[in-house]
Amino acid sequence: MSMNTDSIVCASQLDNGIRVVTERIPATRSASLGIWIEAGSLDEQPNQEGIAHFWEHMAFKGTLTRTALDIAKDLDRLGGFSNAFTGREHTCFHARMVDTGLADAMDILSDIVLRPRLDPSDILLEQDVVLQEIAMVNDTPEDYLFEHFWSVYWTEPAMAHSILGNDNTVQGFVPTMLDAWRQEHYKPGRMLVAAAGAVDHEKLVNLASRTFGSLPPASDARQQSLSGVQSRRQAIDRDMEQTHVLFGFPGVALTDERRFALAYLNSLLGGQMSSRLFQEVRERRGLAYSVYSSHQALANQGVLQVYAATQPGKCREMLSVILQELHELAQGKVDEAEIAHCRDHLLGMLYLGTESSEDRMLRLAKNHFLFGRHVPVEETAAELNAVNLDDIRAVARDFLAPDQACLCILGPDVDESLWKGLWD
Repeated sequence: MSMNTDSIVCASQLDNGIRVVTERIPATRSASLGIWIEAGSLDEQPNQEGIAHFWEHMAFKGTLTRTALDIAKDLDRLGGFSNAFTGREHTCFHARMVDTGLADAMDILSDIVLRPRLDPSDILLEQDVVLQEIAMVNDTPEDYLFEHFWSVYWTEPAMAHSILGNDNTVQGFVPTMLDAWRQEHYKPGRMLVAAAGAVDHEKLVNLASRTFGSLPPASDARQQSLSGVQSRRQAIDRDMEQTHVLFGFPGVALTDERRFALAYLNSLLGGQMSSRLFQEVRERRGLAYSVYSSHQALANQGVLQVYAATQPGKCREMLSVILQELHELAQGKVDEAEIAHCRDHLLGMLYLGTESSEDRMLRLAKNHFLFGRHVPVEETAAELNAVNLDDIRAVARDFLAPDQACLCILGPDVDESLWKGLWD
């Protein structure tokens, strides 16, 4: 048990391996519940691309005792918010409700996780829905560019492919294939029940035991290998109003001690309104409406990305400005005042997240998957406070080297002339 001034954190494990973790927050009436499965797109083999995400959809199409409409009505009756998401490493079914609805939420979510009904007619309908989702991504330049970048940056196919899959794989899903994948990955040793807010740990353990306790033990861990990265330049010609640019540099894993220094670097670069890219590219030069950076991290690797979009005729100028900002950071041109500003920003974001039971549930679950324990907010704050100027200069030097960059450009009449001579 871990205690601080405003919460009580507890963790238990059922006999079959399912973990139950809670964070009780006094003076709240809401609770957020998540049923997590340590399975995502990284667990898909060739011709299975998109199957984890497709299972997330199918879970809501009906169970052995509930129709799709029953599920929708039962969740709506809780008066809160419910949803699911599929990532590269996890799938999560979650809900936020008043505390009196926690038992009902557990009953509904566990039903769709454990007893989904695979009706062939529902599969056909949901295949059309997912194909529309893929088409929507392809029609949205920013989304499409991020998906495409991911596919060319990583060398490992399991890492490189889209979480949604593609038209061919989604259309190839059949009941036997879907059921076999689920049986292989939805196992107790890979499952975790997390809740935060107005929640009693022992009551939740009892609920989890009643709903999940009969599952036979199975604790095989995911076998993951590191994916290599590729330094590439690629132009994608498409008739559209703007030219979209995406840089990628090596990042760090969620467990890497350098992740805190990299959080500062991202904040300095393009992670806030006062960041260098936002101020220089948008505010001072008016070259873009949207410009930002982000660090996408997984359990054992990550990537630092910079995105911007501009008028086609201004793309080369914008690239030059971005590269100049990257160069200055890589050369260590950072001062203490900037670091102090970023520290306030990062700590503010950290503490604001503690006011949401959903954010606390997400944080609780992810830290148990990564570290096998609760990581107090105060511990994270201390790590952020410990970052110094030398740490930030070191990660900037190590990760912003031009020869490590991958660049994708999407827009009308784009070719290698846009970047030739800028740093190649």
